[in-house]
Amino acid sequence: MSIEIRGLTKHYGATRAADGIDLVLGDSVQVLALIGPSGGGKSTLLRLVGGLERPDEGAIRIDGAEMPRDEESLRRWRRQNGFLFQSFNLFPHLTALENIILPLVEVHGWKRGEADARAREVVARFGMGTHLEKHPAQLSGGQQQRIALARAMAHEPSLLLLDEPTSALDPEMKAEVLDLIEELCQAGQRIILSTHEMGFARGSADAVVFLGAGQLVESGSAADLFDRPRSATVEAFLSKVMKW
Repeated sequence: MSIEIRGLTKHYGATRAADGIDLVLGDSVQVLALIGPSGGGKSTLLRLVGGLERPDEGAIRIDGAEMPRDEESLRRWRRQNGFLFQSFNLFPHLTALENIILPLVEVHGWKRGEADARAREVVARFGMGTHLEKHPAQLSGGQQQRIALARAMAHEPSLLLLDEPTSALDPEMKAEVLDLIEELCQAGQRIILSTHEMGFARGSADAVVFLGAGQLVESGSAADLFDRPRSATVEAFLSKVMKW
C-alpha cells in the first residue's frame, strides 16, 4: 500500500494530538507499525487514517486516493477498512455470532444468510467456533479480542487498523492474539497497527513510524529504526522498552 500524509494536524483543545505529520511510504509496505510513548499520537493517527476522525488540516492519500471530507464519501472510506481497538467494543447484549453478523448486515448491506455463513466461517478461522452463542461477559479477554478481530476481518477489508490490540490482555492471551495477527500478516493482509510490542513490530512490520508529542520523530524500515535509530529520542525510548 502507498501512503502519503501531508501536514496532518488534529487538535483537541490545547492538545496537539497530530501536529503537522508528514509521511510518504511506497507500495512495498504491507504492514506499518506505529510506536512511541503513550499519548504520542498513535491512536489519533490511526483514527485519522481510518476516517473515524477528521483532520483540522492536511491530507491523507492511500493508494493514491485522497480521504474525502464530506460525510457520505467518508462513510464509504470507513467501510473499506477494518478496525480493532484495545477495549474490544463488542455489544454486551449480543452473542459472539451476532456481534459479527450485525455490521455485515447494517453497515455493509449483506443479506442475513450470507452474513451468518461468513460470520461462522471467520470465527472458525480464529478458533472460536465453539463460542458462537456466548455473550462477551462469558468470554475471556483474549476470546473477546478474537471475536473482535473476526468482526474486523469479516468483510475482507482493504486495510486493517489495529489500535493497541493486546494492551488489555494477560501475557498468555496476548501471545495468542499476536499469533493471529502474524498469520494475517503472512497471508498478505495490509495492516497499520499501534503497539507497545516491540518484538512484534520489529519482526512483522515492513516499516515503523515513531510518534511523540503528536509529531513524527523518525520513520524507516524495522531493521533501520530498531538497530540504527537516527534520533536520540528514539534511541533513548528503545533502550528503555527493550531493556529486558
